[in-house]
Amino acid sequence: MDTSSVGKLLAQKKEAKDILSKKFSFSKKKPLLGIFLDNELSKETEKKIHVFLEAVSELDIEVIVLADSNLDSLHLPNVIYLPYNRASRQMLLVATDMSLVFDFSDVDEMLLNGIIPISPTRAGVSDYNPNHETGNGFIYKKESPWAIFEATVRARETFKLPYDWKHMVRQGMGSVKA
Repeated sequence: MDTSSVGKLLAQKKEAKDILSKKFSFSKKKPLLGIFLDNELSKETEKKIHVFLEAVSELDIEVIVLADSNLDSLHLPNVIYLPYNRASRQMLLVATDMSLVFDFSDVDEMLLNGIIPISPTRAGVSDYNPNHETGNGFIYKKESPWAIFEATVRARETFKLPYDWKHMVRQGMGSVKA
């Protein structure tokens, strides 16, 4: 993946994020975490996400959840909720910096859109190692809200380093098999 195509994608992402930040009154300088919930969740998973969202509200991060209306139990005041439809999904794919990934998530689509996954161990996602500058995502090793939170903190801290973040996006885009 060449640097110019990654640069163009990140410029488009910045523009889309600017539009969303004006529409929903949030800071465009903070990383944007998108959560795409396009499948029915178990009550246990809903509870984990709720605890995670409460915790992530303490971070310097913006969160948008794209979900069906049947997920009312997840609503928190510090999170923006969008109804799940094609237009909202496309808008969030273009603007999101990082995303919480589930077993039903299309990781290749996220990587091609320059989104860094925060994921359990799975094919297509390799944990970022800052010492070796390798990896295309942030892996959480336990299925707990606090393990997900820890991976999100690592993602947020890496986002503050533009060269490293751009390098991760490039690695992610290049890792997708055509």
